[in-house]
Amino acid sequence: MRVSKVVIALLVVAGVAAAGIFAYEVARPRVHPIKQADAAKYGVQAAQAPVDPADPRTSLFGLARALDGDTLLIQGVEADLWTIDAPELAQTCEDKDGRSWACGEAAREHLEKLIGGRQVACRPEGPPTTDGRWLGLCFVADAPCPDATEEGATGACESDLKSLNLAMVEDGWAADFEGQYADSESAAQDRKAGLWAGKFESPAQWRARELPRDLTTQP
Repeated sequence: MRVSKVVIALLVVAGVAAAGIFAYEVARPRVHPIKQADAAKYGVQAAQAPVDPADPRTSLFGLARALDGDTLLIQGVEADLWTIDAPELAQTCEDKDGRSWACGEAAREHLEKLIGGRQVACRPEGPPTTDGRWLGLCFVADAPCPDATEEGATGACESDLKSLNLAMVEDGWAADFEGQYADSESAAQDRKAGLWAGKFESPAQWRARELPRDLTTQP
């Protein structure tokens, strides 16, 4: 009789455990196969911890989207491309025949084309902005920019000659803002590349006229 009671007790414990496992399997959230495939495709970028947007001196890395001709959205941060100024998204310019065209949108599309759906690495550059926005150099790259404090650090970010910043000026879709790329801007003007094929108002002047006063200070 004692053995039977032990067996019955064990069967009861096993039944409770099985019921618990079944309840967990029913209740736990399910991931749709499509979402699983997306996670596998973009997992490397999505798994990165989001950066603190309040820290403008951090480096950035991952998939990026062009918000306009000199601003990227990367890791949830709006990153301004240092020392260049592209037309605002709503800005229009004139072509060689004097016809108006959406140059701001065209500049954004050109930056998006340069990125080409690839990963982008950005490192902070220039003095801190008064409004705390992120400012720096960005590169199409397979890895984050190396820590500049590391001795002998090299890679895609070692020279701004490979940057998206310079490429936008060289291709005529952004103006040099601080004299860093003056020669490249002059060469784009001579070739009548991009914006220089017609006439355009400087983005700073356009902002001063078209945007609220508190939004006109940041290129």
